[in-house]
Amino acid sequence: MRERAEAASPIRRFAADVRGATSIEYALIAGFVFLVAVGSIRLYASRVGQVYATIGNTISQN
Repeated sequence: MRERAEAASPIRRFAADVRGATSIEYALIAGFVFLVAVGSIRLYASRVGQVYATIGNTISQN
């Protein structure tokens, strides 16, 4: 029983420790912003590519 209490002590300390919680929150926010930015750039790039293709085709026909 004592071994279990000793093993639970580090786990309790880890769960109660809030040092670094802010940095983890900022890292999660930064990761989310990065994913949104990458998704937006990919979507924007495909649409802009279509616009440039249309412009190029129009110019080459004239």
